[in-house]
Amino acid sequence: MERRAVPPGCAPEAALPADWRATLSVLDYAFQPIVQMRTGRCHGVEALLRGFERTPFAGANDLLDAACVQGVLAEVECALHAKAVEAYRALEGWQGAKLFLNIDARLVGMPGSPWLDGRAAGDRRLSVNLEISERRELQPDNSVEQAIEAYRQAGVGVALDDFGVGFAGLRLLHESKPDYVKIDRYFVSGIDQDMRKRAIANSLVSYAHALGILIIVEGVETETEFHTCRDLGCDFAQGYLICRPSLGFRLVPESFPRVEALNRKDRRKPSEAHRRLSEVIERLAPLPVESPKTDLLEYFRGDNASTIAPVVDHQRRPLGLIRERDLKRFVYSRFGGELLRNRGLGDTLMELVVKSPVCDISTPLDQVIEAFSAEESSDGIIIIEGGEYVGFLSSGALIRLVHERNLAMAADQNPLTRLPGNAAIVRHIERALEDQGRRHMLAYLDFDNFKPFNDNFGFRQGDRAILMFSERLKAWASGGTSGGASGADAFAGHIGGDDFFLAVSGAGEDETLKRLAELVALFRSDAESLYDPETREAGQFLAKDRYGSLREFPLLSASGVAVVIAPGPHRLTPDAINAVIANHKAEAKGRADKLSVVRLP
Repeated sequence: MERRAVPPGCAPEAALPADWRATLSVLDYAFQPIVQMRTGRCHGVEALLRGFERTPFAGANDLLDAACVQGVLAEVECALHAKAVEAYRALEGWQGAKLFLNIDARLVGMPGSPWLDGRAAGDRRLSVNLEISERRELQPDNSVEQAIEAYRQAGVGVALDDFGVGFAGLRLLHESKPDYVKIDRYFVSGIDQDMRKRAIANSLVSYAHALGILIIVEGVETETEFHTCRDLGCDFAQGYLICRPSLGFRLVPESFPRVEALNRKDRRKPSEAHRRLSEVIERLAPLPVESPKTDLLEYFRGDNASTIAPVVDHQRRPLGLIRERDLKRFVYSRFGGELLRNRGLGDTLMELVVKSPVCDISTPLDQVIEAFSAEESSDGIIIIEGGEYVGFLSSGALIRLVHERNLAMAADQNPLTRLPGNAAIVRHIERALEDQGRRHMLAYLDFDNFKPFNDNFGFRQGDRAILMFSERLKAWASGGTSGGASGADAFAGHIGGDDFFLAVSGAGEDETLKRLAELVALFRSDAESLYDPETREAGQFLAKDRYGSLREFPLLSASGVAVVIAPGPHRLTPDAINAVIANHKAEAKGRADKLSVVRLP
């Protein structure tokens, strides 16, 4: 009988009672790929237990609970992991991917837990990541950080599974600093239509990348979910859209054509952040983690040598940095090589690696800055694309980018309202038209009879009116109670004078138009405070028109043209949107509700 591989630290399966051996023998493992979102390359596969219909248990949780009650939880988990490794090694191409295995939270770091004593059978080709689910509470007397560090020293990675729906949440993320976080499918399902889910995922991505942690999204089932998660900066995806779990899995492919096709299908131009980061990052050659420590002496030698060395695994996934200043006693010593070979200092580069913030090359600059500022001692940021190392953004380069961003914002911001100006508005319209998976409402809004009001009551009152309206728009764009459409992204801009722009994406049409009508009505009420009591009572004022003739004008109000773009393919351009708005402005000013709605395409 062939001997099954046993994870280090585990007793052999023969130590289990006969009934448990019989139960485990009828279980099988299905495999589901985990894929790089921007390249389609297969990063790893998750092993998922199947066959519970042939056992007394409804699922894995029931089985492990029973094992815990009988005092054989560690032995059962070890046997299951051995079974998964055996099935995994039978797959063609397994050496090119990582194996993700679920581990019961009650065993993390505890005596008898698998994988604590080193790699399986000394095979360095086997790359294992343990998934710790949040759905079970960790032992309160167990140091999570120490336990995960023990796994890391044993050459095993750690992922937090089901993140956001379990016990520990951000506390566990902060204490454990895992290699991966898997965002639960609850937050992925419908994320393209739900602003709150996107906001949560966006914050998590920013925080995780600041700590050098990579993000896996679970349960991706639609193209719009895929693109939304990718654009938020998530690194890897898993779900039915890419590949279902399969008991018949025989080959670990290098890449998945479905994901490659999704990226080719996305015709959007690379973001400005992508372009600029590509220009300023340093393309430092990374050191493979298996490199001998003496390679560091050559890496840091020379007047023009870098002061940091990025370290990657065999899949070019960044593990962190080695800093020259931490090695001065070796680099500048005539016996440096001998000191680095000293086994008392550890056998791998991992002993010298420090964590670094990590950001995808398409990450918005604000998030890059946030990741850098989150770590007080950060030397810079490792830049990845599709989960793979591409370069290093030094602190000096980041300061230049911040300066450029501040200058651009100042140049493109209305000095009165501090709202984005024309260039930002055009960019937003372009992005909205490219995002054909969601509904968009693009609205042009301006005041009715603003010139007579401004001429009669003075520019200070005119500025007050403009600021009143801009505050309403800002409240909408920030999701405040003064008009934010729930579940939507909103953007407000100031074209100039009394001309404004508002865009809402991902919300229902009826809800958005209702809120827009409320916005217009609220401003009419707000503007009454700009008049004296007699004028408010009369409901009109006397002023000169554009021809210099005195006539009566109604109190200040706003009107607008709302262009509603339904989800689906189209070839609309910003010029086409501007033409529609121009053709309907007069109609809007003549309507009782002051709104003209145009539905496209």
